[in-house]
Amino acid sequence: MYALKIQKILNQIDRVDSAEEKVKLVLQAIAIADENHDLEWGYDLRLDLLNYEIDLAFSPESLPAFAWILQTYDENPELFNEEDFLWQYKWMMSDLYENPDVSKAQIEAALKDFETRLLRNGYGMRAIYNEEFSEALAQKDTTAIQESLTKVLSVERDDMSDCLACEMDAEVSAILYTQGFTAAYAKATPLFEKKFTCAHVPLRTAVNLAYEGQKLGFSEQAAKAAELASTEILLKEKEKSITLSAIKLALYYAYTDKKKGKEWLEKYIPWVDGREDRTVFYVAKFVVDALKEYPADEVFHLELPETHQLFKGDTVFTKTELQDNYAAIAQRIAAKFDQRNGNAHFSNQLIA
Repeated sequence: MYALKIQKILNQIDRVDSAEEKVKLVLQAIAIADENHDLEWGYDLRLDLLNYEIDLAFSPESLPAFAWILQTYDENPELFNEEDFLWQYKWMMSDLYENPDVSKAQIEAALKDFETRLLRNGYGMRAIYNEEFSEALAQKDTTAIQESLTKVLSVERDDMSDCLACEMDAEVSAILYTQGFTAAYAKATPLFEKKFTCAHVPLRTAVNLAYEGQKLGFSEQAAKAAELASTEILLKEKEKSITLSAIKLALYYAYTDKKKGKEWLEKYIPWVDGREDRTVFYVAKFVVDALKEYPADEVFHLELPETHQLFKGDTVFTKTELQDNYAAIAQRIAAKFDQRNGNAHFSNQLIA
């Protein structure tokens, strides 16, 4: 009887487009499976949950679900295939790095466990090096960026490596930080031409080069990148996974088209509704930088959900109010990351 209830929920999921609604429904199905101690349903449904939540800006249910999958597999290896969740393990590693409340020791332990599972399933080290490279880029540690990129390129790609588009996007960022804008823009040409694409690229590449190009004085190239980024965002306008890119493009518009920048800030700030992690750090930094371009008496209208960290029951926010709030959020998150990492790389980004 309970299997029929689960199947009915799965049929509902097939009929909805919203990732948020899919998550709500699959959580109901998981609860039914757990109530009936059905490990196989619980396993499959949690994999579905991970696949739905990856399309959101924040994924609070994914890590507990994945921990359950790991434990259930380890206790019942005869029932499941370890390869089924190795790709999702990549997502969870990113989630651990994103969360400043996860200790360095916990991350290292998880990375070692991931490595063990990769190697015993016949995969190489490139997926591990991808994670280290991504973290070096997030910290903007040029020495670590060069070292980790060298490690990535030293081993062959396999089915657990980041996709070609993501790897090229990461390399564009590395070149930007180590060689400069012109070289990075040239490296991005195949991505701009959409010879390599994925769910995140070329949007992420275009947004980064629009912002960095404008800041560094390459306004013509920045405008071309921004045009592509805007087109990509419009194609994904209902997907919450674009939130960080949209806020960063709002910062570009704050430099070049203040009216449009304000419209984008008012549209996308309400989407930033999750734990204080790396995404929120960058959102806060970009919002603060964007607000510097507006006069002191500028007023913003934000339709915030009650769960939003800035919710106050009123839609009117002054520039100073937003600036003070987001500056405090950015500084608080940066301090946590710096404490974990034993450096000042995140705090330094607030000065740059």
